Amino acid sequence: MTGTPDVPAGAAAPMDRRDLELLAGIVAIHDALDPMPAMLPDMVLLALGATDLDAEMARLIESESSLAGTRGADQPVEHARRITFSSEHLTVMVAVERNADGTVRLDGWAAPGAHLRVELRGGERTVQGQCDADGRFVLDGVPTGPAQLVLHPTDESDPAVRLPVVTPAVQL
Repeated sequence: MTGTPDVPAGAAAPMDRRDLELLAGIVAIHDALDPMPAMLPDMVLLALGATDLDAEMARLIESESSLAGTRGADQPVEHARRITFSSEHLTVMVAVERNADGTVRLDGWAAPGAHLRVELRGGERTVQGQCDADGRFVLDGVPTGPAQLVLHPTDESDPAVRLPVVTPAVQL
């Protein structure tokens, strides 16, 4: 391959108008066939927000869900109804029920979860709650959308849970 006066042999030529048109066509095809989920930026921001915590990360163990909402223009998104998370020291099960006003109610159980402080992060909102002596908690009137739980130990909680436990973000 021989070069031009501006481009040495073997080097990539600068992109021209035709290259940009081809790339724009590829982007349009990708957006039409597999658009980015609308809530992806919020999910990423939630995940990045958890990086400032010295915390134990829980993993999603099980999720019974219903299909609702949209992904991109017309593809369904899963909205969780029952979710189980587990970390080394804590297991959390959450049941999500839709309220008539469009918000949701979370009934949760943590083990060993007595007296943990519960924080639900979602977008620019944070909802606070408290586990009772049996590890049960309720968060009502929660807006739908991506959210993640953070369960914080207190002076009264099980000493096995020494660090906050952070769940992955899910769509409520």
